[in-house]
Amino acid sequence: MLSRVADALFWMSRYLERAEHVSRLLDVCFHQELDLHGVASGPLELHWTALVAIVRPGLSVTSNGEPAETAVSRALTFDSSNPDSVMSCVSRARYNARSVRGALNAETWKELNKLYWQLADDDFCNQARESPHDFYQAVECGSHLVQGACDATLTHDEGWQFIQLGKFLERADKTLRILDVQYHLLQGLLDPADLSLSNLQWGAVLRSCRAYEAYQSLYVGRVEPEHVLEFLLLHPTFPRSVRFCLESAAAALAQIEPPAADRPLSPADRILGRMLNDLKYLDVAEIVHCDLHEFLRDLLDRCTAASHAVQDQYSLH
Repeated sequence: MLSRVADALFWMSRYLERAEHVSRLLDVCFHQELDLHGVASGPLELHWTALVAIVRPGLSVTSNGEPAETAVSRALTFDSSNPDSVMSCVSRARYNARSVRGALNAETWKELNKLYWQLADDDFCNQARESPHDFYQAVECGSHLVQGACDATLTHDEGWQFIQLGKFLERADKTLRILDVQYHLLQGLLDPADLSLSNLQWGAVLRSCRAYEAYQSLYVGRVEPEHVLEFLLLHPTFPRSVRFCLESAAAALAQIEPPAADRPLSPADRILGRMLNDLKYLDVAEIVHCDLHEFLRDLLDRCTAASHAVQDQYSLH
């Protein structure tokens, strides 16, 4: 496969997954704010600041006198100068797909193109500024339709493996960022008096990863921070856990590369293998009581290193 084609498929998948994550985070944050008004006192700007830290650390959001939620949602949804805004990500995903139309079938292209033009419609965007839930749901559903078309109608060849590789590296990165930022923000909610607030906040963390119902089916009852961490880091079959994402990325990479017996391990192979080995023997309780932030940042750095190693190996730039 030409590196140009692999590059476009890899980044199409990453940008689409990123748009879905940003949309879901914004949607959850809007609903969370409504819930928190009933149980929390004081300003809620900190939660919107945390959202920026998850999506694009270091992004400067200009408020122009607007409420924090208005400024942040505008910057992360419509701002074309922000490369991680929803509109930027969907546009870049479509651009990459259009550049390699021959590598995609009509069904996959149709769903991505339809999503792009729906979000580009002025009336739909104006409506979203008043009631954003429908907009964010459209992005999430559109992403699912594109991914479903890829899985159900594309040949599972080398190109499809690059799509999977981009999707799961991006998903692992976002799950780790959500856990790192939110755990730091919420670690003070350990007082029994804060029980209702803690449940709402940790429930929002699960919903940010579409994990609330899956978590409740395993851990019936209140949402416990350590259980949330364990579920989102280590669950072997939940498709948004870090372990599942890294195993899926490693499996896709193994299908792209020659058989292991015929070659030395690549840098990306080694990084993913070591990360999975660390997760396999992880004691969540131990790291929670030591330095969870340092542990999650290390995983994030290695996830980024694995992505760079793949890009260097296959000229995906």
